[in-house]
Amino acid sequence: MSIASNVIDENTKLGTARGLLREKLAANGIYYSNSDSIFQLVRRWNLKYADISFNTPYSGDIYAGAQISVGATVTDSSTDDPISGMPITVVSGGRTYDLVTGNDGVASLTLTVGEIGTTFQGTVYAGKSSDSWSYKVPAFADFSDYAGYGDTGDYEIVKYPSSITHTFEIVEVSYSENYNLTKQVTSGSVVMAIPKVYTNGIGGTNGIHMSVALRQKKDSNQGWGDCIALVNSKSLSHYRDTKILELGAYPGKHGSRYSGTDHVVRDLNVVSSQLTLDSQQYYFDLYYDNGYFKATIRTGPTPFYSYEADISDKITFDTFYPAIIIYEAGGHIQFESIYVEQWTHEEE
Repeated sequence: MSIASNVIDENTKLGTARGLLREKLAANGIYYSNSDSIFQLVRRWNLKYADISFNTPYSGDIYAGAQISVGATVTDSSTDDPISGMPITVVSGGRTYDLVTGNDGVASLTLTVGEIGTTFQGTVYAGKSSDSWSYKVPAFADFSDYAGYGDTGDYEIVKYPSSITHTFEIVEVSYSENYNLTKQVTSGSVVMAIPKVYTNGIGGTNGIHMSVALRQKKDSNQGWGDCIALVNSKSLSHYRDTKILELGAYPGKHGSRYSGTDHVVRDLNVVSSQLTLDSQQYYFDLYYDNGYFKATIRTGPTPFYSYEADISDKITFDTFYPAIIIYEAGGHIQFESIYVEQWTHEEE
């Protein structure tokens, strides 16, 4: 028999074996790719006897342009040791990605989330198991953070003037972890902590709910302000930039304020009453939807401050950034948690 005949014969046998393996995998509900070699098909079968942990996204991970890691980890079911060389397949966006686990047992792929309103979906296949996801891409991502497991690196610090000093750390307060944000006590200055997930801002026609559990701190007897806010810009040319909508605490007062292109702070609804400083934790909730505004401050389930109105004649946004702010001659604020989500006034 010639060499050519031997090659044809071997290829025929391999093709037959590959076909039989595919039939066996299909009969046992095990995913395989048409491009798999005979060795990869065997490994697909062996995945039956391994432990598989999937890495697929949560809804809170999804926003336009987000980089999402998906895949699976394969380990020996007896020893928990990672298994390398195991085939994993990801199907997303009309494309199929064939991956192989590395020495750490991990097969991973990074996908980019599409535009607002599109659907980001896919499936990871590993042996008989699979894990799927499907999310409509929202206008912006939800953000939930607690200082107890948080990271100051999750926030972008914006300040004016840029030369003022600040600190941002996690400290223990009354047996709980809190973010501790301080700034140099200087009039005409501001420090903002903005979650990095919103580094590109949020379209101004979107509705938002921002909730922060915080403690008011006073490091100065001069004029000061601590607040949660929506701000128009991160490129500051003034300590109160072009548009700010805030819910805050001030010397002897608390409530809602705003400023426009003239940088002048104006009251929406401010009442005379000093919030307890240093020790009391408050829950600040700011709601805004394309000109409609609602705000509450509470220590328990019942608000002791609330305000609600259409303020579109006073302020609207093209883009906004949710921020925790110290400004003027204020110097200190602590917050235990922050939660940001989409909110629609009409659907409340």
